Amino acid sequence: MKRRASPTRRASPVLGTLGAALVTLLTPSAATAEPKWNAGLETGVCWSGDSLALRRPGFCNAVHADVLFLRESGQDFGLGPSLRLGTARFDDVRLDGGLSLLLPVFASFPIVVEVGPHLRNFHQAGVYGSVFFGLRSFNHYGRYDMATGLSLIAERSFADGTPSALWLTARVDAAWLALPFLLGVNALR
Repeated sequence: MKRRASPTRRASPVLGTLGAALVTLLTPSAATAEPKWNAGLETGVCWSGDSLALRRPGFCNAVHADVLFLRESGQDFGLGPSLRLGTARFDDVRLDGGLSLLLPVFASFPIVVEVGPHLRNFHQAGVYGSVFFGLRSFNHYGRYDMATGLSLIAERSFADGTPSALWLTARVDAAWLALPFLLGVNALR
């Protein structure tokens, strides 16, 4: 006869993870960690519409940047501000600014969760949330961390008709985009 796990035993891995995050954030060494920043382009498909009826698929693009504090290695949690400026089908302008939380699932492949306020066409306020999974290196020699992967972004405006959008994008690091220009400049020298 199989024994059922008690609610306490089922909750213990979650509580352990939250406890580890709290200890990491409160350790004195985390206060001395240098901030790590990243910038890149997010491009993909998005669906938008009124309320939760997302019917209009289209091509969406955004530039994204964030700064993460509290990290001294690839196994550390990170916390910091993020900013995204983009457009859905080139019909509007969307600005998302919020808080990023990096969860180190694997040393170089973390999950980054973002939440915060959303501004559509600079006058329709709302909220957004996003989840990123992919390569996010930890640079031991500098302050720039490269990031390439997939993002899922949900935006909700509080305007009449409650316009919403759901994005599925690939994030390409700015360093990859700048590489051909850097190679060209070095070739001309």
